[in-house]
Amino acid sequence: MDPEQYGEAVEQLEQEYLAGGMSADEYTRRRRELEQRATAPEPVPQPEPPAFRPMPPEPAGAIVPATGDPVTGAPLASWGRRAGGWFIDLVVYVAAFFVEILVTLPTEDPDTGEISDAAAVFLLVVWFLGPTLYSWLMVARWGQTLGKMAVGIRVVRAEDAGRVSYARALGRAASVWALGFFVIPILLAYLWPLWDRRNQTLYDKMASTIVVTGKAAGSRA
Repeated sequence: MDPEQYGEAVEQLEQEYLAGGMSADEYTRRRRELEQRATAPEPVPQPEPPAFRPMPPEPAGAIVPATGDPVTGAPLASWGRRAGGWFIDLVVYVAAFFVEILVTLPTEDPDTGEISDAAAVFLLVVWFLGPTLYSWLMVARWGQTLGKMAVGIRVVRAEDAGRVSYARALGRAASVWALGFFVIPILLAYLWPLWDRRNQTLYDKMASTIVVTGKAAGSRA
C-alpha cells in the first residue's frame, strides 16, 4: 500500500468512527491492520518458468552417429563373443588334429608300433603351425575364422575398420604363435580386452587390428 492509499483509508476509517459506525476497539484493530499493510514490503513478482518444449522428433531417414570404437566408430565385439569364437576354433583345432591322427595310423609299423617319420613330421608341423596357418588364411581372405563366423564377429584394421591384408593377418597370427610359448603373456593377451578401451588383445595391438560385430563384406578375390 502506497502512502496516498494509506492516507485515504485512514481518513475514511476516522469518518466511520466519528459517525458512530464502529466501537473504539474495532477502530483500533482496523487502524493497526492499515499500519501493518502500509509498512509491509511489496511482494516481488516472480518470473514465470518457461514453458516446457519437448525435443522435436528425429526426421525420417536421419543418420544416427555410430557408437563403439572411439577411433573408427565401428561396433566393437564384446569379450564374451570373442571368447565364444575362440572356443569354437579350439574345437575345430582338436577335431582336425584327431582326423590327422587317424590319417597317419595306417603308416604305423606293426612291429614297433610307431608311425613313419614322414607322418610324425606332418603331425608335428600341423600341431605347431596348423592354428597359425588356419587363422592367417581365414582372416586374410574372409576377416573371420569359423569360430568368428559362428558368433558374428570379424577382424578389421584398427585405423579405419577396413579389411586386413595378408601381411597384417600373418603378423597377427604370428603374434599369437609367439605369445603362445609363454603362459603369462598369452593369458594376458586373451584377457586384455576386459579392460582395454578398444577391446583389443595384445596381438591385436601388435598387428594394429580390432574385432567388430557383423559379417564380412565378402571374400577377397
